[in-house]
Amino acid sequence: MMKKEFLDSVMTHVRSKDIKKIVTKELEQHIKVNIEHYIKEGYSEEVAEQKAVEQMGSPLAIGTKFNKIYKPKLDWGLVLLFLTVLGLGTLPLIALKNTDLPIYWGPKVYGISLGILIVAILLCFDYKKWERKGWILFTIGTIILFIAGNAITPPLLVSINGRPHFHIGPFITDTTIVLPFYLVAWASFFKNHKLKIWLLGILFIGTLLLFFGTINFPAVSIYLIMVLTMYCFSGRKHIFKTTILTSIAGLIGLTVIWQRMYPFQKERIYAFLDPQSYSSTTGYIPIQIEKILKEVTWGFQAIPKNALYPELHTDFVFLTLTYSYGWGFSLFLLAILTVIFIKMALMTAKIKDEFGKLLIIGGLTIYSAQLLYNIGMIFGFLPIIRMSLPFISYGTVPILINSLVIGIALSIYRRKNLICN
Repeated sequence: MMKKEFLDSVMTHVRSKDIKKIVTKELEQHIKVNIEHYIKEGYSEEVAEQKAVEQMGSPLAIGTKFNKIYKPKLDWGLVLLFLTVLGLGTLPLIALKNTDLPIYWGPKVYGISLGILIVAILLCFDYKKWERKGWILFTIGTIILFIAGNAITPPLLVSINGRPHFHIGPFITDTTIVLPFYLVAWASFFKNHKLKIWLLGILFIGTLLLFFGTINFPAVSIYLIMVLTMYCFSGRKHIFKTTILTSIAGLIGLTVIWQRMYPFQKERIYAFLDPQSYSSTTGYIPIQIEKILKEVTWGFQAIPKNALYPELHTDFVFLTLTYSYGWGFSLFLLAILTVIFIKMALMTAKIKDEFGKLLIIGGLTIYSAQLLYNIGMIFGFLPIIRMSLPFISYGTVPILINSLVIGIALSIYRRKNLICN
């Protein structure tokens, strides 16, 4: 049996196209070494090839073995958790069904369906193809930020609470939508150790300034934490430069954010520090949240028809579920969301590919920043801003972004053994 016939026979027992490429490359290397050995012993090329192939063993046994070794593995635990939180995300609609809030099942069902579709698509997609698209994705994200922050009479932009939003048909989103673009772009940049620190610093500061121009401070915070976290795990050795860069970026960020804040936004900070002094304005909500938390029991209770404020299904959805379903359910939901974080964190230890590891770390940062801040502001540890609870808050865009994070993590984990993509 000659090499080509042998390889074709082995490949009949290997299912995945990606696995076939890896196995073919590996077997060809072994056969090449064996052929060279037999040629040195005086055999002709044809005979050497035949003997080298014979030495490899049974095509059936080899194909079955490699198919098992490199078989893509799906983290069914994370899939189940993902589907669970999507389902739990419908509970706020049930809890608030008798209130005056304008809540509709259509957008929620649409968001859940789209989230599941995104994860399914990413599972079938080879994430390594993004590695060389970093500059393209970075450019797309930067153009979106530039348009949002500088367009005078844009056809697709509307202003909501002073913040620019893109309005395309029924789809409305703020500049948070650029986070997935920058996630992949920065993973690509940090993987490329030829890129100089000064260039990365310019790109980072430049995009931060563009982000500030969109008045989307929650997204700015997530972006800042995401990039710096990915950098810390990128394996670069410039600790001192990293510290200086972090300090400068932090000072610039805080200064620009404070200067660009509207008076009512600054008042929220003051109200966080002293709610009673602003009890009739921005301090009203923190005081009411504290009051509602004191009324929470371990059982069920209905939300009043005239809900106190409109964000009970968005930013304060955790408060809604805690009040409606009790402390037991609240702890259960928090446990589910925390286990998702832990599952993705543990994934990073199993990923050998640096690009894939950075993608998971960046996605994990996006997810955890939302989770920690939303819970923190509900319990009074952080000032109140517009920060969604992953998968639970009402709205399509938060579901899509967090579904992308889950889908990317599952795609990378599924291909963790395909180290020769």
